[in-house]
Amino acid sequence: MFKKVYIVAALAATMGVAGLSSTAHAATTKATPTSTSTAKQPNATKTNQKDDQDDVKPATVVKTTDLSDEPMPYHMKSGYIYSDSGLTKTLGSAKDFANVTFYAYKKVTIDRSAQGSGNSVFYYVRSGSGKQTGYVWHGNLEGIAEGTFNIAMKNSNYFKSNKIITMGDSITCGYDGYQTLTNMGYPTWLSRYLNTKVTNVGYNGAFLAQGDGNVETPGDLTTVVNEHNFKNYNVATIAYGTNDYGHSTNSLDDISAELTKDIKKMKSDNKNLIIYGILPLTRYDNNTNSDEVAGQGGYSMNQLRDAEAQVYKDNNIPYLDWRNDAKQIITDANHTTRFNDGRLHPNPMTYQLMGREIAQFMIKNYPEDMIKTSKTTTNKATTKKKTATKATTRKTTTKVTSPANY
Repeated sequence: MFKKVYIVAALAATMGVAGLSSTAHAATTKATPTSTSTAKQPNATKTNQKDDQDDVKPATVVKTTDLSDEPMPYHMKSGYIYSDSGLTKTLGSAKDFANVTFYAYKKVTIDRSAQGSGNSVFYYVRSGSGKQTGYVWHGNLEGIAEGTFNIAMKNSNYFKSNKIITMGDSITCGYDGYQTLTNMGYPTWLSRYLNTKVTNVGYNGAFLAQGDGNVETPGDLTTVVNEHNFKNYNVATIAYGTNDYGHSTNSLDDISAELTKDIKKMKSDNKNLIIYGILPLTRYDNNTNSDEVAGQGGYSMNQLRDAEAQVYKDNNIPYLDWRNDAKQIITDANHTTRFNDGRLHPNPMTYQLMGREIAQFMIKNYPEDMIKTSKTTTNKATTKKKTATKATTRKTTTKVTSPANY
């Protein structure tokens, strides 16, 4: 299988788009200036021209490269999005789409000589809702891990100043079946949605339970737990199991005992540590749903998830069970497109879906007795002190009192 090549480009969000300004949905307008700063960057007709001006001459597509096999997430840092490849009309500016994640589906070289410029590289992008599509100059796009892109969710301020550690296997690491994606796995999305620092120690091939002759890794849960002092963290997520199912003969009793032991150690380090469990996604080895298929240890994926869930229940730890979703992220119908390798490892868009759902779950299950009510009020009739706090928050571009923008 060939290794995929990732092109740093703009990309369109898998999420619904909330909170867009009305201009983003308005009818298209004649071309506006592209926010660029060098002579080589594309130019467009200025917006202050008279209404009776001649129509902008269309540009011409020179070459198109398909990127739809694995589009990656970006946001607009400046400039405009054009509704047509001729670059004659715009949908809006970066300001209008400030909270929208875009994914690029095509890389397009466009000849702008008819508009007084040379060849320029644009990306055809689409938002997750599918309502916003168009062409953006590549220099006006920025990776979601960069800049001040704000998609903080409502009540994300519960996690303000919290330090989160995410522990798990290749799916936590951000592996897509061919390579590890830099700053594109679900922990990066957690840091964006929760607006806080996330330390990701996910490791490719890591196991929940060690022993039985399987190769041990530096990312195995017990190793990670023993090598970290959880006094240094406020929140921890645990997401293991798929490698135990696929590559280990440890029994469910072995796995349950190991998980219980590690949780106790974490709590002994920090009695106030907030822990969340994340159960494994369904695997599709040989294109077969693993939910009811026995793995090397003699148990199915559903039996493994049930065993992990029981440990979390016994230790009063909330856990995310993907099986309970009304609209499941991974299904028999979509696994070949949402898993980049068609079997196990998510593509970037699926990682964003996961990050969004995990963040929502964490907010919903945040301990009520640990919520700092003096800093989370959304009542308009706040005191001067609270108003000052909100103003400071706006300065850091974190909208903690408004609904999440995806």
